[in-house]
Amino acid sequence: MSVGQRMRELTSGFTSSLSSGAGSSSSGVTPVVSGLVATRRGRWLSAGAVALPVALVVVACGTGVGAEQVTARVTRGTVERTVAATGTLQAVSEQSLGFTKSGKLVDLLVTVGQQVTAGQVLARQDDFDAQADLAEAQSKVDREQARLDRIRDGNHADAAADNHDAARDVLNATRDESSTVDEANSDSVDQARQRLSDDQDGLRQAQVATRADQAKCNRSVTGGSHRYDGYGDNADVTSRDKGLLLESPLDVHSPACERAERGKAAVVGYQRAIKRDRQEIDWIQRRQDIDHAQQRVSVEQARREATQAKGEAEGLESDRPHDIDEAEANVANARVDVRRAQRRLDDTVLRAPVAGTVASVNGTVGEVLGSAAGTTPLAPGGRAALPDLDSGVGSKDSTGSKAERPGGVSFMTLKDVNSFQIVAPYAESDAALVAPNQRVNVNFDAVPGLTAEGTVSSVAPTGTQIQDVTNYYVSVVLNQTDPRLKGGLTAETKVVVGAVNNVLVVPTAAVQRGGQSGVVQVLQPDGTTRQVQVLLGLVGDLNTEIVDGVREGQQVVIAQG
Repeated sequence: MSVGQRMRELTSGFTSSLSSGAGSSSSGVTPVVSGLVATRRGRWLSAGAVALPVALVVVACGTGVGAEQVTARVTRGTVERTVAATGTLQAVSEQSLGFTKSGKLVDLLVTVGQQVTAGQVLARQDDFDAQADLAEAQSKVDREQARLDRIRDGNHADAAADNHDAARDVLNATRDESSTVDEANSDSVDQARQRLSDDQDGLRQAQVATRADQAKCNRSVTGGSHRYDGYGDNADVTSRDKGLLLESPLDVHSPACERAERGKAAVVGYQRAIKRDRQEIDWIQRRQDIDHAQQRVSVEQARREATQAKGEAEGLESDRPHDIDEAEANVANARVDVRRAQRRLDDTVLRAPVAGTVASVNGTVGEVLGSAAGTTPLAPGGRAALPDLDSGVGSKDSTGSKAERPGGVSFMTLKDVNSFQIVAPYAESDAALVAPNQRVNVNFDAVPGLTAEGTVSSVAPTGTQIQDVTNYYVSVVLNQTDPRLKGGLTAETKVVVGAVNNVLVVPTAAVQRGGQSGVVQVLQPDGTTRQVQVLLGLVGDLNTEIVDGVREGQQVVIAQG
């Protein structure tokens, strides 16, 4: 049975559902409600596609054009899915920034006091794991797509050899991926060991120089009996050497004494660096063992699939529609994993959501940073931030205690930000899709026609009960300003939680959904309509991605209310 026959079979099932479920509908057609459903000031519903039962929206196959129908052309475009909530516009004076996941800081591109622009890269985390996850997810898509192609072509005699070749290509690609991961891990271990060796050499040199400077310093002063060796816990110093390092009250103006003090600090710094290097080597080696085991499993699985494909090539003769449906679902799930892995990779780069001045940086290259958890305390009776430490009032961190450093527990803070922010409560089902750094479209009731672009800066970790419904506050910062905007304006925020580009799209209202599949009414050259089953991708507010079933340029009928 061909794919087209299978679609007609499924379409027949939809039509049967129509005859039994249309009930009281006078026309037999019920429109699909798609996109955002929202009200003003505190009342909101989830965005995305909200479809009425599929059985009520199917138009009978082959229906002629009586009354004029609204149609749309199948084109290539962008599909976006958003979730929405309403909040109030307020001025921003300070922002806390951080990474969404914990990780090692490998690049810090700004300094305290530096002016930054919106979108400027501020820092980067180690993206090795994120890159590996993305490569693994893409490999999974390739394997699932190869399996789907093999099943679709399985009832053709000339497809047997192609199936075997595709499985063998997957096996070779998996082997190449395994070799790449092993080589990357080995290089990381070698680099870490080289840093350890360099730090150990630096420690020995600093110890020798400090010993000589301390001896000169001791000879330059008189009196006192305090003894200090200046080597730290890991130094290998003889009793005779330690005797040279007797300290008297030092002459702070003596060059030897000053060099000795700097040398002691350098020794301590090298000791700490050596400790970090050893910890990093242990961590990389454990990761290397885990990756190697995972890659061996992947190679073995690909080998079994290649063997299975060779056997199926000799005896596969019948059409297996249920296997095709399962394989299509596996491909769709694998593509979701790719998008999720790409998001994790993007999150290893910290960008400035708006222009401002870097007020504090709490972290240095080589340190492992925690995920973003800092909050900005608010002044009583308003939404302005409390003054900083040097004001005499003192900010407080998220634990409620007085902060011991600028920015509290935040990795980085921006001040004097010339922008606005919106804090909006999102329903728990929508809040689960929202994460920092996502793009936001903002509309204003008082300024018709103005759509500003914003960025999610943070999501509340705990829910708040509003009218007996659990909501999570989301902070959105505008990336641009407009002289018509004023504090206190009602703002509707639409967070883009999913987007695909350059795909086949149709209006969402033209699709009658049923899980990952759907039905559209295709307009024929003679003016009649034909029911076609389609495989759906991302369902957006206005458009829906069509993976398979229609061609670019065809006309589809939009359901009317």
